[in-house]
Amino acid sequence: MWIAAVCSSLALTPSDAAEESVPDRPIVTVIAAGTMVDEPERDRWNRIVLLATPRFTSGDTADVSESITNAVSQFTFTILATVRPTADATEPATYDLVEVGIGYSVPVNGQLTVIAPDAQFPGVPIDFMGRQVLSAEQKSLGDITRVGANDTAFVFDSPTITLRDDEHINLVVRHMVRIDRRSGACSSCAWLLEAGSNGSLAPVDEPLRLIDGGTREERSIHVDGRRFMFGFPTKQAFAVEDLPPGRRIDWSTTLRTAADAPAYTAPALDTLTAALDAAIASLRTLRSAESSNAAGE
Repeated sequence: MWIAAVCSSLALTPSDAAEESVPDRPIVTVIAAGTMVDEPERDRWNRIVLLATPRFTSGDTADVSESITNAVSQFTFTILATVRPTADATEPATYDLVEVGIGYSVPVNGQLTVIAPDAQFPGVPIDFMGRQVLSAEQKSLGDITRVGANDTAFVFDSPTITLRDDEHINLVVRHMVRIDRRSGACSSCAWLLEAGSNGSLAPVDEPLRLIDGGTREERSIHVDGRRFMFGFPTKQAFAVEDLPPGRRIDWSTTLRTAADAPAYTAPALDTLTAALDAAIASLRTLRSAESSNAAGE
């Protein structure tokens, strides 16, 4: 159905790679409709990880009808987390990352609120096209799977169609949501994976992206007019231009080795976290040295 193609690139959404997902990896929790997005004092879903609203910004944007443009830009892809104080913790207090959830949200009475196709909110007009797009987007959430989690980190994969070298290609976006144990502050990082000839995943030769918690992005979508049929977009017509905005982290050998596991055991996730921390520390050291050199000139 063509309406599914509209949704195949608009957030962290399915490509053909979704059909190859590991069957025993659980899907990420879908947040219940009616949940307000920005309520940091609430017990559950009290951290914004990332909010992404799609926009057709490049390529053959004139080929996209006004009704499709309006419908897809109405919904914001939403990643929230639950962070709580560690039970029975001694002073100083520490925090646990309890869960991560996903969904789509719209403004309701001025407050961004998670929505679902069967939910009704007074004052939120969603026409037939919007309802169809939302239904397809909601279905696509089932392709986003958890690949590892512990008390401070949560890793999930989302197949996506991505713009690279003017082509729309199937890749996987791997997100790692993290918290600072001492403060409870949330952040994330993301990187791209591609499938090899044997089906295994390997990091794309591009830097990781370190993303601040609470990031709100206008997600740029590229349009390929060659992928339209009878005026309607096919599955490959739209592609995400880039990862969410953030600081770029170069790969180390250790980090690259740890980043492509099909799923993470507790020790493997600890290895990934340690490798990422080392890469971040190296970046900070480099930037500090550059600042010192610039100050001395």
